[in-house]
Amino acid sequence: MAIVTACNPITSFLFHSHLSLLRLINDSTPEEKLHLHDRRVLVLLCDLIAECGSFQKQAVVQPTQENDRRRRRRNSGQGQSAVGQRGVGYGHGSTRSRWDIERAVEERLAREEHLIWVLNALTAFIFCANPDFHDTDYIQMAAFSHMTPPVVKVITESAIVALLEYHLNNDSVFDVSEHMELYQALLETAAAMSCVAELVPYLVKPPRPDSKSVAKELVPRFRDIMDAYPNSFKGHMGSPDFRLVDFIRRIDRYSEVIISAARQYESSLPSEQRIRTAVARHRISISETPLARVAEDDDAVLEKDDLGLLYAKLLKPYQVASHRFIGDYGKLVIPFTFKKEVRNINPFSPSLKERTKRIAKELASMPNTLPLNASNSIFVCVDEGRCDIIKVLISGPDDTPYQNGLFEFDVFFPNTYPFSPPKCAFLTTGAGNVRFNPNLYSDGKICLSILGTWEGRPEEKWNPYCSLLQVLISIQGLIFVKEPYFNEPGFEKYQGTEKGEDYSRRYNMQIEHATLSYAIRDQLRNGPEHFKDVIHRHFWLKRKSVIEQAQRWLADMRKDFAESEKNAKRKDSINFETIYQPQQQERTIQALIDELNALPCPVDHAQPFEEGSGDGGSATNEAPLEV
Repeated sequence: MAIVTACNPITSFLFHSHLSLLRLINDSTPEEKLHLHDRRVLVLLCDLIAECGSFQKQAVVQPTQENDRRRRRRNSGQGQSAVGQRGVGYGHGSTRSRWDIERAVEERLAREEHLIWVLNALTAFIFCANPDFHDTDYIQMAAFSHMTPPVVKVITESAIVALLEYHLNNDSVFDVSEHMELYQALLETAAAMSCVAELVPYLVKPPRPDSKSVAKELVPRFRDIMDAYPNSFKGHMGSPDFRLVDFIRRIDRYSEVIISAARQYESSLPSEQRIRTAVARHRISISETPLARVAEDDDAVLEKDDLGLLYAKLLKPYQVASHRFIGDYGKLVIPFTFKKEVRNINPFSPSLKERTKRIAKELASMPNTLPLNASNSIFVCVDEGRCDIIKVLISGPDDTPYQNGLFEFDVFFPNTYPFSPPKCAFLTTGAGNVRFNPNLYSDGKICLSILGTWEGRPEEKWNPYCSLLQVLISIQGLIFVKEPYFNEPGFEKYQGTEKGEDYSRRYNMQIEHATLSYAIRDQLRNGPEHFKDVIHRHFWLKRKSVIEQAQRWLADMRKDFAESEKNAKRKDSINFETIYQPQQQERTIQALIDELNALPCPVDHAQPFEEGSGDGGSATNEAPLEV
């Protein structure tokens, strides 16, 4: 394999004889394990962890997930500096594949398989292969005399802690379910390490100032995320994935061993030396003030950070919700684009069992993976009895003509899912009277490579490793963009020119007016019942921003209209429809401003924010939080 050929002969031998070596390590006495250490077997294992896990040793600064994502985005040409957006149907260049997806997946799986073996071998060296953590007496009686200072140094200077930190940051149940063997090996290794007193501090203390404690933050959080799966969308077309449920039980057992070791270690430390597991956040100015009082106070202005905290607090309970879409006799009680497909599929068919499990795992991941902030968010509502019928609400990102708007979509999973993409339709079209983007048609069609509605490169298209989350993020990130004019076929040639900038600005003015009229005003007046709470809270929290947005549009409209009236040639120069109706549009926008000023508070009161309620981080001056 490609991985093996890059290794030295000893490493290659280890790969090809891994079962024999694992048995040898597991059957060795503490004295024999020390002999293996002297023969550099442990060093080779630790080097393989770094190689298979794509990590350097801890002495080198480790790449964070965010840096890794940014690097991938730059390499794929999807950064903000890219001339055209890929995957939206109107990119540049050839549609030939630049990489072999199947080969890439095979290589990744091979590397992961080797990493699992190396982790199992390290677990066998520290403790034993497949340790039984049910018997605490057995753990206490285990012999760790081979864990001498030189052995501990090799392990602690390896990439193992960085590897644990990287993978345990994963908050996607679906992604974890696709790599259960790897995560089991990781938690087994961490649990084995926690049985050795000399290794526990390295699991408790964050390895870097910007990292988190494996034992006190990442493991408890990972356990809680996985524990939520069995109860997620209970009753949605069948039973959960029992293989995943059994995996979660094992994770609970490993987690308890790690957390108990961390508690025991910290109990021997003075309180000031214990690891703080949360960053103390400043209290926002209205944290103890009922929202109704804020609404009455004209001078109450939320800072950007404060608005983000309050937005997340008020909207989080509604980000993934359920509603009754199917009524008596299995008929839809709400309008749904794919009602024919719903009627033609029996969700309880045994042949669709794996499809249902896959959908349920994806949905279980969404509360932790969907974006939720005042700038841009995604909300999902699932039918109470069928998890394949979904409504989605996407907020328009700031600094785009879609800012503050709420755009609705219908989503349905075909019976061939995940081997074919989900079906998606755009609903916020002003009853078919407005086209918000070259990729969003007034009849609801969405032009996007990942949905199979455009011939993009193979790596941009749907494959079974994709998910609904990727589709929704693609819509928000590739379609709701700052300059949608250049998504129009052939219009990219104007990008960077004075004419193109003028065309784009005037196109954006149309989109902004449509956003104010249909994605804001219509949503406030006639928004769907299943998103009623989201819509009310969203617009109440962002009402000042929307009012400023509306007033700015009115000023720009008057200015542009006056200039167009003076210059007839300029008025007719743009090659798409631009119609100004100043009096009618001004009345509409002014009515929206009046409605927002009169918008009632969505709740009578808000619970105060608590200190330390944020993500974990470095130590603070606050008292430590117990795991």
